[in-house]
Amino acid sequence: MKHTALPLLALALVSAPSLAFADGSTGGPNALHDDFEGGVNEGGWTYNPGDVIEAAGGNPGGWWHQPVADTFGPIIVSQAKSLAGDWRAANASEVSFDAILNDIDFGTGAGFQMTLLLRDTHGTASIADDDFAYFVGANIPLKGAGWSSFSFPVPSQDTSALPAGWTGGHTGDSTSFAPGVDWNDVITSVDRVEIWWIDPSFFAIFQQWNIGLDNVVVHMDGRADVRVGSGVNPVGYASTSAPNVGTTWTSTVDLATPGHVASAIAVSYGGATSGVFPGGGVVGELLVLPGYVVDVQAGSHAFPLPNDPTLFGLCVATQAATVAPDGSIHLQNALDVTFGG
Repeated sequence: MKHTALPLLALALVSAPSLAFADGSTGGPNALHDDFEGGVNEGGWTYNPGDVIEAAGGNPGGWWHQPVADTFGPIIVSQAKSLAGDWRAANASEVSFDAILNDIDFGTGAGFQMTLLLRDTHGTASIADDDFAYFVGANIPLKGAGWSSFSFPVPSQDTSALPAGWTGGHTGDSTSFAPGVDWNDVITSVDRVEIWWIDPSFFAIFQQWNIGLDNVVVHMDGRADVRVGSGVNPVGYASTSAPNVGTTWTSTVDLATPGHVASAIAVSYGGATSGVFPGGGVVGELLVLPGYVVDVQAGSHAFPLPNDPTLFGLCVATQAATVAPDGSIHLQNALDVTFGG
């Protein structure tokens, strides 16, 4: 059987759209790389309506800019659905970003520490029942010093009550979890990601800040979500590794059960669909739109993924098929592959 080589799955990514599920979600937390190029703010990072996405002057290129934050310490928030959910299941490992302090009314910014805070809102608008955990990092960038880089470890697989370096809190006490709550409750139910320009247990005089962010990266494993359409196709197509950029994503297709001779995976340029029954030697329901890049093998498939974090969160529709000895093609389930790293 001839193998159609795919040296990089990127061949299929040039025009591949990001997919969403029926409820408007993306199926769980996704890795994110927000460089704000082209005016895009994928994470929905916000301080107030005065935020500006600048086209130049970042680290490099586009950047998120808040020129007049009147506060004791700016708090930049993302409530994007693509970041919400169980960070342990998504194998989150790190959040990093670049920041700049252009101006501040008093001093240079010394004594203010950059902090990553993960918040569980319990699905309510009130902050009264919020639980959170945070990691206090290095001093914020000093006024006029240019861009500085910050990185925060997120030990999502740690099942202790509180990982080293992290602090728990709730609305009644910013330095202690509420009774009966610990790290495991927060990391498995993140509703909001917050970047504080101050230790959350501190307070400071109100003043005006001119600040910026760039290159916000949330590291999480990629995933492959099974999609079956109307359910008439066999479900024999499975992911066998996390689809992380810079690695080789692997999958298998069941040939033994139908007794077929080869398997094929179609990587779609067009995205997902359902309810299409092609006929003409093709048996089953087509779940991905043309055009395709097709990989033909004998049950095991491997796709090298480019080491490009700008692909974080991109979802690509794929579907498997098997080839019978008579040459007929039998469609199987789809996998919607979301890239992480």
